[in-house]
Amino acid sequence: MNRIIIFILFTVLFSCGNPDSERKDVVILKIATAANMQLAMDSITSVFTEIHEIKCDVTSNSSGMLTAQIQNGAPFDLFVSANMRYPNELIKSGFGDSVSVYAYGRLALIYSKGKKYNSPNELLIDSKIKRIGVPDSKTAPYGIAAESFLKKSGIRSKIEEKIIIGESVGQVNQYIKTNAVDAAFTSYSFVNKFQKGHQVMEIDSKFYPEIKQGALILKSGKKNHPEESKTFLDFLSSDECREILVHFGYTIK
Repeated sequence: MNRIIIFILFTVLFSCGNPDSERKDVVILKIATAANMQLAMDSITSVFTEIHEIKCDVTSNSSGMLTAQIQNGAPFDLFVSANMRYPNELIKSGFGDSVSVYAYGRLALIYSKGKKYNSPNELLIDSKIKRIGVPDSKTAPYGIAAESFLKKSGIRSKIEEKIIIGESVGQVNQYIKTNAVDAAFTSYSFVNKFQKGHQVMEIDSKFYPEIKQGALILKSGKKNHPEESKTFLDFLSSDECREILVHFGYTIK
């Protein structure tokens, strides 16, 4: 018999010979993730899917914006936040039971390569730095950290006219990428993304509250995909995931 025909017959028999697999629903976890975690989450979900054969659909935005979407009925299974405030807010309003800290964030100041600066303050007050991107402190945890630094360092009032607000770390990163700003506060997790054309200063953590990043299973995940959601939450504290988080600039305790 012709080898091509044999191959076709084998393929048909193989595809039709396992009706149980056809009836089995494919689980896709819907994960709401903070904008600062966008790059790390791409790697995390890729490794998670490879190990556990559970697919993930990730939506990224500021933690505050995602919280509002969840409260308005967005059917996410899990929320991977940039702080503890928003997960706790969701727990209080009945959208989850408990939150776990999976990493600690670091604040960075990114600017175009060129002049060397001895401190963030020196950079920010330089007349050549005309536009400074800052995530919105109303919705973005890294915006809260940036505003805390600006106030504690006593420089906020001196650069008021330079500040350009972005709704999330992701939007501020876009400002940097398109040269809409000369410098910007963002998550240290994006340092590698901007390495070629930019310089980075890490902001001393004494100037802002500890950025505890929390994750929780939402009521939609508990109802529709309880086992898979728990598997993903557990994975966030696994050695494999921690290696990824450290690689992207997060601190693990």
